[in-house]
Amino acid sequence: MNYIVKCIVCGKEIERGTLCGKCMVEKVELARVRNFEIQVCSTCGAVKQGARWTSRSLEGAVEEMVFKNTLISDEFDVKDVLIDVKSKMIVFSGYVNGEFVSVSAPLKYSIKKLSCPKCSRESGGYYESIVQVRANNRELSEDEISGAMEVVENVIRKSKGDEKAFISKIERKREGLNVYLGSRKIGMKIAKLIKSRFGGEITESKKLHTKIDGRDVYRFTYSVKIPEYREGDVVELNGKFGVVKNVQSGKAIDIITGKTINLDKHRVTARKEDMKEGVVVNVDESVAEIVCSDGDVITTERPYGAEIGSEVRVFEKKGRFYAFLKDL
Repeated sequence: MNYIVKCIVCGKEIERGTLCGKCMVEKVELARVRNFEIQVCSTCGAVKQGARWTSRSLEGAVEEMVFKNTLISDEFDVKDVLIDVKSKMIVFSGYVNGEFVSVSAPLKYSIKKLSCPKCSRESGGYYESIVQVRANNRELSEDEISGAMEVVENVIRKSKGDEKAFISKIERKREGLNVYLGSRKIGMKIAKLIKSRFGGEITESKKLHTKIDGRDVYRFTYSVKIPEYREGDVVELNGKFGVVKNVQSGKAIDIITGKTINLDKHRVTARKEDMKEGVVVNVDESVAEIVCSDGDVITTERPYGAEIGSEVRVFEKKGRFYAFLKDL
């Protein structure tokens, strides 16, 4: 024998229980969200999740905290949840005693503004390493300074998840560039990349900064010494001249033989920007006649690969002229 079950409040026929879905919503608290707090960095907007600070959105953090702090009655079979962060409301939709219902609940949360560890360190001038960029026997060029800073900024940008990935201070001095960084590891990486880009060598030193729990804490300096020569400069060793072709690998081309030279103790003889340009107008086996862009006509030892009509660069050493192909 089948019995008809009715809601004890409104008399509506129901599948089971004592209250229909509508009356259950009115009489019983089917869903509730406990109050919670979200910590947000007042400087960078990072949101704290557990012990970590992340760059996720405030909306995403609220949604996560909602699900951690929601209490659902056993009678409520929730199928969908709609969270409106702006109005601080949440709507649960699902079934109660076989009837589809929607339940609204307020979101009660507070936002606590504070400073994340990264911003605290940055604002306090914290640093673990210094990258010094210098050039041997000359000042850094503007291109070298901007190139070094491009390396720094790229590494910082790609290390977004590192709490110590920040620049504390930048110093431009007559002798070069100093960049103070929040991380020793990042300082070392930047120094290696600058060396890879401009050539040279790296020296590392450290200085005792403080003690923490009896442990020595050091600050490290990574000094990158860029070579005196730059691409296109002419260098000399033992009376032989070469034009620098690859600073990173330390390679030059002998202007007379065309052979590759490994740069070692070479000294800069002529800067690319100080040389004259010219055209070869006559050659024999050992000599080339060149008309320079300023109208001078000079005679030099025949450069490697030179033919009549070849465009060359010309430099002078102790009253004697030398030349090499522009596209050597």
